Amino acid sequence: MANIRPLSGELQKVAEELGEVPARLPQDLAALKEWIQQQPHLKANMDDQFLVAFLRGCKYSLERAKGKIDKFYTLKTKYPEIFCTYDVDEPKFREIYRMGVFLYLPQPLYDDGPRLAIMRNDKFPIDKYPAEDVMRVACALQEILLLEDDRAILKGIIVINDVDKASSAHYLYMSPSMVKKLTVFSEEAVPLRPKATHIINAPSGFEKMFNMFKPLLSEKQQKRMFVHSSKTDFLKEIPLKYLPKEYGGEIGSEEEILEEWEKKLDEYREHFKRNAQYGTDEKLRPGKAIDFNSMFGIDGSFRKLDVD
Repeated sequence: MANIRPLSGELQKVAEELGEVPARLPQDLAALKEWIQQQPHLKANMDDQFLVAFLRGCKYSLERAKGKIDKFYTLKTKYPEIFCTYDVDEPKFREIYRMGVFLYLPQPLYDDGPRLAIMRNDKFPIDKYPAEDVMRVACALQEILLLEDDRAILKGIIVINDVDKASSAHYLYMSPSMVKKLTVFSEEAVPLRPKATHIINAPSGFEKMFNMFKPLLSEKQQKRMFVHSSKTDFLKEIPLKYLPKEYGGEIGSEEEILEEWEKKLDEYREHFKRNAQYGTDEKLRPGKAIDFNSMFGIDGSFRKLDVD
């Protein structure tokens, strides 16, 4: 018997469309656990709820799920300053969180659609917090979503990137190498479904700045990214009622959303502490070692991790 949350009828239908066979679920999870145990270089969380997210995010391809799990822990181990949080009570972590750079909204699009998120680049002083610290908070919130939000896993996430008050310094805040790391982690390691990114309130000259970084994104991400020159254009995609009060919407205030998610940080405190137990040891990896410098060098292109 698999120890996972029951899905609503709506989401169960989506899961089955992705290849989930409820009667076979214990067998699929057992196969994934057996593979993890056979990897000398890998120590991973083997909770059923955690692993089923990878199966669903990979449309029940066991081989793809294995690859994502390996990459998830490989990148966390190699770049913990970006991808790993062990202590959600760390003062700097909470400071950045409370600025509201990242908000996962409580109401999905059209009530039964993808999860919505807002990202505000202008919410933090760039001279105080390195980009790694800010993105580490983002990755911790994303991990909570992975653990508890079946809708985000099955129906995906739409990100609204509000650049209204962001300066050119904010646009250049992340190095090309970090953009590549985040792109690979998002696409090849995390079993969530990014559906689209809508950039709103773009000031004059934004397109030129944006085009500098666009080639660093994968082709798939580029096709899912939209820059809206007008509010009317954007609201055709995301109706106002699904946005916070600060945008004229009906789902509550940004402060209320932050308070609810801060409770989640408290609830998952022990989970993040346990993360210190997991990771990879490249000295024990079968086959050829990974060349991280080549993979993420500024002048390199995206490359695949070798996974048995």
